[in-house]
This record gives sequence, structure tokens and C-alpha cells, in this order.
Amino acid sequence: MKHRSRLPLLLFFLVSLAMPQTTSSATATGANAGERKSVLDVVQRFFDTMAAKDVDGARAVLLPDGQYYAVRDDPGGFVLRRRTHEEYLAGLATGKDRPLERMWDATVMVHDRIAMVWTPYDFHRNGKFSHSGIDVFTLVKTDGGWKIAGLAFTVEPKTPSQHPAGPPPVAPGN
Repeated sequence: MKHRSRLPLLLFFLVSLAMPQTTSSATATGANAGERKSVLDVVQRFFDTMAAKDVDGARAVLLPDGQYYAVRDDPGGFVLRRRTHEEYLAGLATGKDRPLERMWDATVMVHDRIAMVWTPYDFHRNGKFSHSGIDVFTLVKTDGGWKIAGLAFTVEPKTPSQHPAGPPPVAPGN
């Protein structure tokens, strides 16, 4: 991978590190609790549409030209995978896996028409734990409401889930 392709991600993380730290869940400067809840609801809807394989529902919460980055360390080194929202939607429509992603202890920051959600998550595929990590969502408030502009997340298969509810219930057929 060329260093130039890493530059946007590096800048994103440096800006994130420079942001004020908060220890309380769902806190934001300059935003009321209702606005923070609206932002979190969009992220939860995204997870719900993933589990339901609901392409139209997912499209409703994503900006069409958005993208995401998956970051992981493999034995061969650093791996960065980028997909557009359209590529994600195409995979959601055709994928055979049954995904479940859960978040907890989210930190929400809102300013005017932009927002950020930083949250631990765990991911299960076909009823089995796959990995955990950190999700960082960026959202933009359009005339149609909050939309996910982008996402960067770590993929940590060796890090066990720390979800406060424990493992998810086993669905019939697993």
C-alpha cells in the first residue's frame, strides 16, 4: 500500500486524538440530549438494518457517496480495507451470513450539522463471535435528518467482547 493512501486515515486519527476526551457516555458539547439520542438512533438503525439485511433501510441512513475503512493488524502487517456505501449495500443484498453488531458506552459529539459517535462494538456472524473493536461514525444532518457520512473501525478478532449484556441470545437454527 502506498503511503499516500494512508494519509487521509492518518489525518482522521490525528484529528480524533486532538479532540477533547470525555469519560461520560453519550456526552456532547453544544447539543441537547434529544439531538444526541437522534444521532445514536441512526447508528442503531444502521446495525438493525444490517441484522435484517434491509438494504432500503440501510440506504435511508447512509449518505450515498460515503465510505468506510476497516483497520486491522494481521500477521503480514497492517491491513486497510475501504468500501463505499454502495459496495456495502450490494454486499448486504447478496451476502449469506447473518450479521449482528452491538455497541455500548457510546460517546457522542454534536456540533451544528455534524456529529461523531465513538463506541466499542462486538460483531457476531451466524450466531458466533467474530471480532470486537471500536467504531467511529461521522454523521451529517441533512434536510432529511441525520445520515452516516463515513465510518472507520478496528477489527480485533483476538479481543473478546466486553458487551455488558454478555453474549447475544442464540437465535433458533444456530
